[in-house]
Amino acid sequence: MSSSFRFSGFRKALLPAALSLAMFTVSAHAADTWVSTNTHASMQKSATANVSTLVMTGHPTIEASQIMPLEASKPLHVTLSLNLRNADQLQTLLHGLNQPGSANYHKYLTPEQFKAQYAPTDAQVQAVVAHLQKFGFKNISVAPNNTLVSADGTSLSANAAFNTSMKTFSFKGKQHFANDADVMVPQALGGIVGSVLGLQDVNKPHVMSHHVTPDMVGTMATGSQVGHQPTDFPKIYDVGSTANASNTTVGIITWGDMTQTIADLKTFTTNAGLSTVNTLTVPGGTGTLANDGDDGEWALDSQDITAVSGGVKQLIFYAAINGDSQDSGLTDATITAAYNKAVTANVAKVINVSLGEDETAANNSGTQAADDKVFVQAAAQGQTFSIAAGDAGVYQWSSDPTEGAPGYVANSSGTVEISLTHYGVSEPATSPNVVAVGGTTLSTTGTTTWAGETVWNEGLAAVDPNNGDNNKRLWATGGGVSLFETAPAWQTTALGSSVTKRQVPDLAFDAASSTGAIIVANGQTGQQYGGTSLASPIFVGIWARIESANNNTLGLPTQNMYANFTKDTTPLHDVTSGNNGYNGNGYNAGTGFDNTTGWGSLDISKFSAYVTKYWGGGSSGSTGGTPTANFSDITSGLTATFTDSSTDSGGTISTHAWTFGDGSTSTATSPSHTYAAAGTYSVTETVTDSVSGKTSAKTVSVTVSSGGTPTQILVNTGFETGTASPWTLSSGVLCSTSSSSSSYCGSGETSHAGTWFAWLDGYGASHTDTVSQSVAIPSGKTTATLQYYLHIDSTKSTAADTLTVQVLNSSGTVLKTLSTFTSLNTNTGYAVETANLAAYIGQTVTIKFTGKETSSSGNTDFTLDDVSLTVQ
Repeated sequence: MSSSFRFSGFRKALLPAALSLAMFTVSAHAADTWVSTNTHASMQKSATANVSTLVMTGHPTIEASQIMPLEASKPLHVTLSLNLRNADQLQTLLHGLNQPGSANYHKYLTPEQFKAQYAPTDAQVQAVVAHLQKFGFKNISVAPNNTLVSADGTSLSANAAFNTSMKTFSFKGKQHFANDADVMVPQALGGIVGSVLGLQDVNKPHVMSHHVTPDMVGTMATGSQVGHQPTDFPKIYDVGSTANASNTTVGIITWGDMTQTIADLKTFTTNAGLSTVNTLTVPGGTGTLANDGDDGEWALDSQDITAVSGGVKQLIFYAAINGDSQDSGLTDATITAAYNKAVTANVAKVINVSLGEDETAANNSGTQAADDKVFVQAAAQGQTFSIAAGDAGVYQWSSDPTEGAPGYVANSSGTVEISLTHYGVSEPATSPNVVAVGGTTLSTTGTTTWAGETVWNEGLAAVDPNNGDNNKRLWATGGGVSLFETAPAWQTTALGSSVTKRQVPDLAFDAASSTGAIIVANGQTGQQYGGTSLASPIFVGIWARIESANNNTLGLPTQNMYANFTKDTTPLHDVTSGNNGYNGNGYNAGTGFDNTTGWGSLDISKFSAYVTKYWGGGSSGSTGGTPTANFSDITSGLTATFTDSSTDSGGTISTHAWTFGDGSTSTATSPSHTYAAAGTYSVTETVTDSVSGKTSAKTVSVTVSSGGTPTQILVNTGFETGTASPWTLSSGVLCSTSSSSSSYCGSGETSHAGTWFAWLDGYGASHTDTVSQSVAIPSGKTTATLQYYLHIDSTKSTAADTLTVQVLNSSGTVLKTLSTFTSLNTNTGYAVETANLAAYIGQTVTIKFTGKETSSSGNTDFTLDDVSLTVQ
């Protein structure tokens, strides 16, 4: 974060330290050739001599003598996460998909539609591929949705391709590798590449299960708190007459070989009198799925989902590549690829993830940003990811110095070694496009009648006493407030305007070891497991049942849960007792939503009726209806994009069949089709009711032309003329990085490209700066996209200062506020932002950036560069 200031009326004088930093930057980055990504240095040199720190919460140190350059020929598998397009439009779509009464309600996209509307273009992908090839990467693979590009290279090629420095070192008794410089890409790829994963193996997701040894089971059990067969849970949570999930395919994110897991599942279903499960293993990428000797996590997931759901249509294991029996090939890159495999396939409608890692580390590595792109596509397609919230309470960030387990609190003597008031949460549970599931301690009458729940917190226990690690860690439900993820609008609306960051968990179910699941694991029956790795599969089983009852039309339920739980708590078991910290610290349970168990657990029967009442889809027991085909189209050049608006009176449409008049067809709901030649074509859509089988067709004529090339219509987009015109800028805003210029700004801010940029605010006092340009958007165009590069520095800890981006008419009236940024939205380097201005085609408008700084302590700099408006 920059500590640069402006003083009223003039720029801050050039300091020797600032000059030194600028000279270093010019030398290292070859005159703005390289730009930053979301992947930052995983280790940094400390102010203390001969020590480096790992960039994670707690900042553990590594002696310099332990750090060496990573061998140049060391193989590395990297995955580049690419930025999505039309992000604002996507957020609007997501709201409509889950808003009853919206024109887009439950009209989920297909993977093909998502790719056409929001994914990186083929040209952008090819630019990334060419860059990797240039630096010697091989086996380059592009995901079907264009969002991930994977490749095999070496430490040497990674250093060169990403302007970084790979190191190797010993940490917690194992040899690791990591980058000790921020990951960068050439400027031409700056708006394309979001993150580069696979450049470190220190931080990666771990499982969220807790295996209880047989000698511990008896000591933990009480009269009302006992272990349960997985088949007990649907009874405990009142399944009643709710139908099973036989119409729904469920996915589980795993890693390694699934042979033992599937064998254990077969043993479980046979012993429980359940039908054999139709299973499938799908590798998350290319490489080895190895048996690492312990399938307990995946056995817990698969057996509890099967039992709670009453049986699914198919259970798919999306297995991340782990390389060998030591999981040496497992990184964030391979886990994210497994998430993406489930999304691009779009077969599983509910997907379980019993994994997580320290959110700060995930954010620093770019993993959080990459995962968010996967989950937002899932939400757009009507898929639900359920994520375990964590098993280390509020100390997810603290790792055991011996074995690395999360939740480390005290040494083997019981002396507390961490700050008990420093809290953290688990990624990816913090994503706004998943259901985060916390844990409870369950009480029952007998073994199948619900009698109450409290916050799951077992206190401290030895990390691994069987292997000599007697350090103490906390076993408790994860929960708290994200440091990085903005609260989704539906959460802020439900919980109040003070909620600005994502709150977790959303729901909670049994997770205590004492009341956990008795499963078959590693070929052995009678194995008892707890953890939020039990809680998440319980929710997955419940939601799969309800999806089946509604023809898999419901999608991500959080928006509607939060909207309705505030006014009607009928299906909830509110958990009001307990906390998730140690020695009185952590978050406390209370009435209504809290950061230990969210809204609480669910009564299945009541929740099923509740969903039908407030936002349900069609009932599987209906006699069907009468469909009416309808659609609209938009053409751009040779490409026609079709938006389905068909209806079905009394039923649900099951299939869409399109013919495009040139011999091509599609079964997508709202497809996009590119013709080989200009002309007029007859396009027909035929829709079919899911139950009655009745059909309806509509045919229209669609005319496509060769179109035109994209045209950029703003002037002086990068301020490189050295003058304001035709921009209107506040005094002192126009800046140059050239020391020979009268507008030289020597306080550490730099341009995105070239030597000129606009620097708003930064005075440390009440002040307003503006940048604006009037432009006529020509008629006859179909798209108009505003793009700009923005860098924000701030020393403030509140959202006191703002930058608004607005469109005004010729009279100065604000037509729309496109974006608002605050002093909390700081970033390293420039971030590319876009906005859709198609609504203003044929009008003369003013694009205006307004930076407002308050007089509160500290300062905020909003640095703007390379503003363009492209029409086609």
